[in-house]
Amino acid sequence: MDDPNFNPDARAPEPAAEPDRPPVELSSAEQVTGPDPANEAARAELPAADFHADAASRRRGFLHNLYLLLSLALAAFTLTAWILVRVDSPFGRFASGPQEIVRAQLQALDRGELRPAYDMFSSRYRGQVSFEIWHELIVTHWRMFHAEIVRSEAPAKSGPGVSLEIYLRGADDRDYRARFTLIRTDGRWWIDDVHWAVEPDQREISRT
Repeated sequence: MDDPNFNPDARAPEPAAEPDRPPVELSSAEQVTGPDPANEAARAELPAADFHADAASRRRGFLHNLYLLLSLALAAFTLTAWILVRVDSPFGRFASGPQEIVRAQLQALDRGELRPAYDMFSSRYRGQVSFEIWHELIVTHWRMFHAEIVRSEAPAKSGPGVSLEIYLRGADDRDYRARFTLIRTDGRWWIDDVHWAVEPDQREISRT
């Protein structure tokens, strides 16, 4: 059956026009040859290169701070060791003068280091007084030798050596005066003789 609405002269509808799009700008080289794959790859690698450069910079900073910390720790250790040797060792700076060697022996006695204290005597003294006899004397009167230094006099010339008087307060709460005679041989000072005496009690004197 024929369609009454059919018109052989009618035209087919035209397709709808697409919306206008902005033109894509290309470089002069790309306008001729198209986009360069090498440039595209370089653009993609830029963020990765920045990341690796930043990581390397942080690593260098960390290593610098670590080396600085280790250097400071080594310097502090060296300084501490030097101070300990100069202050605590009986054979450190105490061997540099008569006052120092006397103070070293008294500190060794106070710490109970009897052998180092005995070794500070001269060979003449050690030949006359053995370590055993001297050790017994120290143990018997340990409260006198376990003493705190109160003050000391300046060294005075005494024959070939010097003499030095030290005032101390013993563990028995009594005052003592120790008179040391020292000689210098083999490039250092030695204690050649020593005499301890009890100081008068000033409190008793003030009562009389």
